[in-house]
Amino acid sequence: MKKASYLIFSSVLILSLLILVSCTPKPKLSPMQMRQITTRMFETDYETCYRATLTVLQDQEYVIKDTDMETGHILASVDRQTKGGSKFLQAVFLGYVSDKGTEYELSAMVDKLSETSTEIRINIEKVKYGQSSKFSGTGKQSSKRVYDAKLFQDLFNDISVEIKRREAMKK
Repeated sequence: MKKASYLIFSSVLILSLLILVSCTPKPKLSPMQMRQITTRMFETDYETCYRATLTVLQDQEYVIKDTDMETGHILASVDRQTKGGSKFLQAVFLGYVSDKGTEYELSAMVDKLSETSTEIRINIEKVKYGQSSKFSGTGKQSSKRVYDAKLFQDLFNDISVEIKRREAMKK
């Protein structure tokens, strides 16, 4: 009997610890850590870097909403729709579509540091759209800044490749 009680107690303890660990929030990033993730410097002229950034964003299906080459600002977004089957199931079981999809809003600042050095800082916000009830309209459900280091690294790598392509075309 003691062995069975011990096994139950141990199982409950282990399960509780697993739940506690899985619910532990990720450590908050410092402003400097956020900047390290979202900023890169490129050894190229301003115009090449600016145009390479626009090209890469368009290649990744972002819709360019606004640009200003003089200030270096680029505003773009990409819509990631919820799959049709999921929307259908939500409509059947809930009577409305609670998750209409996710839009990623991107803001980039391209900054000329010198004639041959340019810095890019990118901010991405994940915005979820949907309905809170069958009587409400579609609206913004939540928004959250994105700090996925791999996502930014891949984006900056693509920009670097595009810069090299453009520089090779100048020769």
